[in-house]
Amino acid sequence: MTKTNIASKNQIIGSETKHIILIGAGNVATHISRHLYAQGHKIECVWSRTPGPARALAGVVGAKATSTVSEVPQKADFYILAIPDGAVAGMATEFADCQGIWLHTSGALSMDVFKGLFPEYGVLYPLQTLSRAHPLPLGHIPFLVEGSSVEVSEKVHDLASSISERVEAADSPTRLIIHLAAVFANNFSNHMVHIAHQILKEQNLSVAMLDPLLEETFQKITRVGAREAQTGPAFRDDHETMKRHIELLKNHPEWEKLYTFISREIEKSREE
Repeated sequence: MTKTNIASKNQIIGSETKHIILIGAGNVATHISRHLYAQGHKIECVWSRTPGPARALAGVVGAKATSTVSEVPQKADFYILAIPDGAVAGMATEFADCQGIWLHTSGALSMDVFKGLFPEYGVLYPLQTLSRAHPLPLGHIPFLVEGSSVEVSEKVHDLASSISERVEAADSPTRLIIHLAAVFANNFSNHMVHIAHQILKEQNLSVAMLDPLLEETFQKITRVGAREAQTGPAFRDDHETMKRHIELLKNHPEWEKLYTFISREIEKSREE
């Protein structure tokens, strides 16, 4: 197995080996299955509509790879659907004869998407942005879990605890709120950096000059909190600078709207 910054295999502490089926072979499936495998769990099968990713992941975790629903084992401890939210309900119906605890990995999707399909189900949601090409240790990443019964909840909690020290119970409404916060913190901030890069590229300026600023920005947020870390012209009420910035954005009206709206929000935050 390639070096992936995960613990060595067979390191389960206080938890027995579980037999697991992965439905999906993308970013989340790759990270979760690698770490479950490293902790001694048995990944029986990786299913994906696209054979290549299924074979690649299965080769890493010692599993069978398939793109055929009928070839997926019909009994396992856990079936983990790590696929886009919109595909979970439809995909689950294709595996209706499979017996085990069914889990999805979404932050926004209700656990009840499985209700009526399987007697035991739940959620295993890693609160992290994941890319299969960039292995991450999961030990300190929050996992939000939920189960259809007290017994199922305990089993899901135990599974998550075998790969992370930060496992918390969160029902679907709570998890949705946390997911909303994560979108602001991760997805929106990433898009802002994308806009910043576009501004520089239009003037043939290097985007790399922002790297130290970005690194310190997020380190500072974790050190002192976002409110205390806030700086910039809007926070210090520097309207002259803001006017000059807005003038530079005249060819990008949508960016100008963003700049103006977010600046107003920052100004309001001074009064909080």
